[in-house]
Order: sequence, then structure tokens, then C-alpha cells
Amino acid sequence: MDPGELGAARPVIFESWRRSLDARIDPDRHEAPVVYGPDEVADLRGAHPLAATVPLLTHTLSMDDTIMIVTDTRGHILWCEGDNQVRHRAERVHLTEGSRWSEDVIGTNAMGTALVTGRSVTVHSREHLVRTYHGWTCAASPIHDPHTGLLLGVVDVSGPLKTMHPAVAQLVSAAARLAEHHLQRFAPRQHVLTLNFLGGLHAGLDGRPLALTLRNAEVLTALALHPKGLTAEQLALLLYGERGNPTTVRAELHRLRAQLGGVLLTRPYRLDAVVRGDFLDVRSALRSGDAGKATRHYHGDLLPRSDAPVVREERADLAAAVRKGALERGDLDALLSFADNGEDAEVLERLHLLLPVTDPRHALVSSRLRRALE
Repeated sequence: MDPGELGAARPVIFESWRRSLDARIDPDRHEAPVVYGPDEVADLRGAHPLAATVPLLTHTLSMDDTIMIVTDTRGHILWCEGDNQVRHRAERVHLTEGSRWSEDVIGTNAMGTALVTGRSVTVHSREHLVRTYHGWTCAASPIHDPHTGLLLGVVDVSGPLKTMHPAVAQLVSAAARLAEHHLQRFAPRQHVLTLNFLGGLHAGLDGRPLALTLRNAEVLTALALHPKGLTAEQLALLLYGERGNPTTVRAELHRLRAQLGGVLLTRPYRLDAVVRGDFLDVRSALRSGDAGKATRHYHGDLLPRSDAPVVREERADLAAAVRKGALERGDLDALLSFADNGEDAEVLERLHLLLPVTDPRHALVSSRLRRALE
């Protein structure tokens, strides 16, 4: 299917192609980015709520000439199992663990489109926007947390065009429902911890606001950035530097557990929850190469009043990467935000060029630019 044939497509494909083309996916040049290495994938698997369902999904969807895939909510492939020959073929086109298959980075595909629509989707051959995948057919279905209704990821079966049976789509959908039933019966309710620390300090647990101190927020930032867990000694170094004392850290964690309860685990210290946060969204977007999304989620410096080494380092990395993306893209709103944070001559020069002379902000930027260059 070529872009000119779009009007003849099924509605779900038509809408997906339109979203993909709006995201400037090139059918001839794009390929799925590999975002995570094997060690990082292993860490993500260990913390992912769908890990408990993978044996069931593998058993249900094991068939010749196909692979079974499970992704997270951002389209990162965390598990890929099945026929060895098909897996080798899939690896050549980045249909492999650690790669990202969201619509906004690779265009129309069953996994990415299921994540967007929240429904089961089958994408045949030339319905894939990127021509590299015209030899594949894929069927995917979303899996939701039965306790909260939140999307957890998708399960997908992919295979070469000529080997995929028409009944596979129904089987994948049934397997997703089995996975949800398994989670309802055997998995405890997954807590959701929200950490919005860009430009301020706001947090919540399962929708309930948390009253955190700055030190609480620093501890949670460190644990969110290290989902596999940290020892008291490691936390002491990240929070206080060389002067850090593990005994002090343990006392901080004891006070924090009074608010978090069983969400804060020990040996090592780690968070037993789905952790969401604005700084994590920015971090993920940057790692996926989506500068525009990173800019949209960036609302200011990470915990601006914090002097903890782990926060200072992450704050500097995020600010530098988002600033670079804003300069390269000419993102007016983002550049104005950076200009408010200091006399950044390069940002001011870019704004001076972007703002029309008739815009009242142009005169203000010109005045600040002159001072910055003095």
C-alpha cells in the first residue's frame, strides 16, 4: 500500500497511517530504534507487572514459524520468544528485545497501533507504513491491569506473511484476556507511584497525595532511576556524596516507609510499584530520540532546591539534552522557558531570530541579549 492508496485502507489502518505520517515517519528510511541493551532489558523485565504472565503467554501462543512478543506501554519489546529461524530474521529488522515499536517512531504496526487504540489490531503486509516490514503480518492485543484498568503493555504474534494463519488474531486476543485473568487471580494489586519533580515537588500513591520532604523526594528519585534496587551504602553516596553515612540513609528510609508502606522494599532498597513521573517521561523520550516529546514533558529543573549528587547529575543531563533539542528544533515555547531561567546567550540569540519584531517579547529578548553579551 502506498500513501496514495490510503483512502482504500481499513479505518484503523487509515487513522494509523495518518498519525504516522503526521509524525514524519519515512516509509523508505525509518527502522525501529534499539533503545535498551540486554542488561537494561533484564532490569525492566524484573520490575514489569507482565513478567508473571509471560510463561502463560508463551505456552498459549507457541506455534511454528512465528514469534511471541510482549511490550511495555511505550512499545519497548521486553520479551521475544519463538521459532529460532523467525527470531533471526526478525533481529535483522530490529524486531527484537530492547527495540521500540510505538507508532511515533516506526509508524503503523500491530503493537504500536494497539497501544494507541487500546484495542486488538492485526496489520498485514503492506498495511505496515514502513516498507521494510511488508513481508510480515502481526497481531497484537493490549493487556490491562484487572485491578486498576491501567494499560500494562501488549502481547503480539508476528511472522512471515505466508506462514501466519488467519485464526492467530483471535488466539492473541484470547491470550491477552487469559493474562488479565491470571493477574486478577494470582498477582497482587500493583501500586502506582507518581513522581512529578520537574520545577516542583508533587507526588502521589494510588491517587492519594503524598506529603514529601525534599530528602524524601531525593530518595525516591534515586530509587526511580535505579529500579533494580540500591544498598544503603549506594544510596548514601548518591544522596550525600563521599560524606554519606548509611545509618543516616536507613533512618530516612524508615521515615519514608511510614508513608509508602509495603511499596518500599529492602535488601536491596527498591520500589514495588509502577513508577511514573515527569522526569522519567523526559528521560525515556530522550533515550528514544524523541526531542519533541521530551520538550513537551519538561516543565523545569529536576528538584531545583536539591543538592544531592544523584539529582544534580540527572538535572544537568536532562536540562542540557532538552535545551539542545529545543535549539535544534527552534521550539519557541521551550526556548522561552529556558530564557526565563537565566541569561543564556545562545537561547536568547535563537529567540531573537525566531520572534517577529512586532511581538512584544522581541524587545525584551533583545534587551536581555545585549546584557548577556556585555
